[in-house]
Amino acid sequence: MNTSQLFYPHPVLQPLIKMVLVKGVVPWEDNSKKIYSYPPTPVHCIILYLGSPIRARKLGKESFERQPDCVVVGPQLTPVEIELSKDHRAVMIGFQPGGLYRFLGIPMTEMFDDGVDGFQILDKEITCLIDELRETEKPEDVNNKVQMYLFKKLQSTLEQLPFDRALRKLQKTGNVYTMDDVAQDACLSLRQFQRKCHERLGMNPKLYARIARFSKAYSMFEANQQLTWSHISHQCGYFDQMHFIKDFKEFSGVTPGLMSKKLDDSGLTFQAPMKIG
Repeated sequence: MNTSQLFYPHPVLQPLIKMVLVKGVVPWEDNSKKIYSYPPTPVHCIILYLGSPIRARKLGKESFERQPDCVVVGPQLTPVEIELSKDHRAVMIGFQPGGLYRFLGIPMTEMFDDGVDGFQILDKEITCLIDELRETEKPEDVNNKVQMYLFKKLQSTLEQLPFDRALRKLQKTGNVYTMDDVAQDACLSLRQFQRKCHERLGMNPKLYARIARFSKAYSMFEANQQLTWSHISHQCGYFDQMHFIKDFKEFSGVTPGLMSKKLDDSGLTFQAPMKIG
């Protein structure tokens, strides 16, 4: 069982930051590892690991690889399995759509579908922050320290454009928002909008909208596995249940039934607290 707590950013940070999620687990009795399946989400993020090192394995890979204590996650497409210890603690800084590009100034195409060692692209202050957070017990205090770190970085962040505001609407509504409408709200032609999406999202807008819709459905699934597939697909704007199951298999790598068994085995639900959509 996990003990994640979601915090919303200060209003000044909200154009850049979507959430700060402080993650933990209820320690289990033995020293075994638990494996959590993590399908792609539309949220680009920085993850700080505060407990024992974790290992991760992308779908199709044979072995787990140890991860650095700071991982920057851009556009995701392939599901990942994460191996956790019973002292797992982490903080996820979730960015608004296009926000990680504004924060780093790095085109998201350079980070497509892979985690990047944060120590290679962030300044030395991130090491100090991790050390400080490891000495901090209360999730509220962890959140405050993370947001203070982000406040200091605002001055060097790229300015927000109408494009960024349009992307937030696209993430929230998924495929309900047509590409012509979102491009118009971004004050760009459709072709200009698509080019800007590759720079700031790392993928084309239609694929991003599909992942956003799937992620909303998956987080509902994690939060309440008693919901019917037809209810979830309807709530998330799918044409029918079969379209939902097709996306589920494509983005999670397994059927909904098998994912339900995986969640039961691990007892972990890290995406449900994110409240995507």
